[in-house]
Amino acid sequence: MEPPIDDMNDKKNTTQIIDELLDSNSDIKKVAAPPFFKERVLREISANKENKEPQPWMYWMTPKFQWMALGLFVLLNFAVLYYYNTSSQEKELETFASSYGFASSEETSILK
Repeated sequence: MEPPIDDMNDKKNTTQIIDELLDSNSDIKKVAAPPFFKERVLREISANKENKEPQPWMYWMTPKFQWMALGLFVLLNFAVLYYYNTSSQEKELETFASSYGFASSEETSILK
């Protein structure tokens, strides 16, 4: 069983913690940075962006190629599905049924 919580002590503790956090803000000191530090860093970042060359193993992976590969993939999938649906599906079903002993006509069916 938990001991009863005293709301007054919780408020005092919370207030004390908040005061400590606010007082810790006064310990922060300003750091002296070299002059023009920001400009130099920004210049180096922009120079790196301009000089960036494509990696040799990924130079061919342009959006144009990606769209072409996606279109070819979709076209290939549609061709396979079309071929599968237009093939002799009934013949395959009869072969499957006869191999497992199922009847394809009502004359030889077990369920009369």
